[in-house]
Amino acid sequence: MVDIEIIVVIGNTLVVAATFIATLYRIKIERDQIKVVKQDVKAKECLDGLRKYVKAERESLSAMSKDELKDFLDYLQKLGEC
Repeated sequence: MVDIEIIVVIGNTLVVAATFIATLYRIKIERDQIKVVKQDVKAKECLDGLRKYVKAERESLSAMSKDELKDFLDYLQKLGEC
């Protein structure tokens, strides 16, 4: 009789421990998901700004020399790395 009670207590303890570990892992996944959503929002804002700039300066961009265009693309690449 005592052996069955010990087995049940140990089993319940293992189930609670597994649930706790699963909950911690779920919290970690949700934190990572929130980071990704924040990065997506920031990237969307940057892309919208770039689209506005390109739309406003379309003629200037197409009139750029090859060296100016290369410098501008290098600038955009450095801007995107931030």
